[in-house]
Amino acid sequence: MDNNIETIKKSKCCFVTFLVPTYIVIYTLFSIWLLIDGWINGFSSIFWLWSITPETSTLPPPVYNLLFTMLGALLGCAVLGITSFHRYKAIDKAFDIDHLSGFILAPILALIIGLLIFAMLQSGLVVLTNQSVSTGNTNPETTATLGYLAIGGISGYNWDVFVKKLQELSANVMNTTPQEKNANVESINTKEDEK
Repeated sequence: MDNNIETIKKSKCCFVTFLVPTYIVIYTLFSIWLLIDGWINGFSSIFWLWSITPETSTLPPPVYNLLFTMLGALLGCAVLGITSFHRYKAIDKAFDIDHLSGFILAPILALIIGLLIFAMLQSGLVVLTNQSVSTGNTNPETTATLGYLAIGGISGYNWDVFVKKLQELSANVMNTTPQEKNANVESINTKEDEK
């Protein structure tokens, strides 16, 4: 009886060990294709999702940068998925069918993290400095998309670090006193009035 259960578990695990890398390859190749489409055609291949015609309209710059951030997070997730699968399967020899849900949900988590890191960058909650080396012929728009792609990739690969920072940020927001919250709101309103 125990041998039959063990045989069933091994056959399921063999199927999963084929399914996981196939899934990772599919979303990785789709991400790379969409990334190249974004650089060449400005994501015109997905305009149908929002009923936009490529002849009459383009995406607003924030949406364009958001898509690059989310694609970067998805590619960072793919790197993490490939290295994790290799570690579980080849090095630790501890791959289990229980890991399947993590591998399946990872791209969705990466897209959400890409969206949140973009929102944090745009809102000023996270500030990056521009220390890039300029070659003289680099388009500033291309440099910006590479920056969003890179920060998305880093946050998608290090999703656990991002979640911890998000917890710290939410704890800081939740622990402020009502007077501090009012002072922050007044400060923001004053800055908006000055504009």
